[in-house]
Amino acid sequence: MIRFATLAAAAVLALAGPATAAAPGPSAAAAQTATGPGVSIEAVRAWLISKGGDVSEVRREAGETWISVSDGPLNWVIFFYSCEAGVCGDLQYAASFSNPTITQAMINDWNRDRRFLKAFFTPAEAGGDPTAVVQYDVLLHGAEVEQLTDHTALWLDLVSAFGTTVGYFATAQ
Repeated sequence: MIRFATLAAAAVLALAGPATAAAPGPSAAAAQTATGPGVSIEAVRAWLISKGGDVSEVRREAGETWISVSDGPLNWVIFFYSCEAGVCGDLQYAASFSNPTITQAMINDWNRDRRFLKAFFTPAEAGGDPTAVVQYDVLLHGAEVEQLTDHTALWLDLVSAFGTTVGYFATAQ
């Protein structure tokens, strides 16, 4: 079972409550990039850990920066983009699934019938299985990491549905 279920519930409660505005504190001002709003990579990592995620250290390789999250049987990553001094203006959630039953038609159907998460198909290489990768891009509009609550809840809901669609999770009987 996915451990981030409480995050999804918190997002629903936050949407149901009255909206209040608060002036950003000094930390919000410090988290602005020279080109606009953004969040610190370490703040995102710490936030995910506080929500129950098993989160890797920050990884950097070939110009990419990301963290990996193990969430029960599901593993996914967040890539960070438009970064300046460790503060990033946009990010991408991504997960990859491989098994012999994944088809191009499954991916086409997903992309036609669903919004927000977009997928692509990679045919099997010799001795391997076909792969489906699903991604969700997020543009950040503030400096507080809590703005990821709704995005992460949406991601968790839809990536689980995608995993079921491509045969990673068994469908409920």
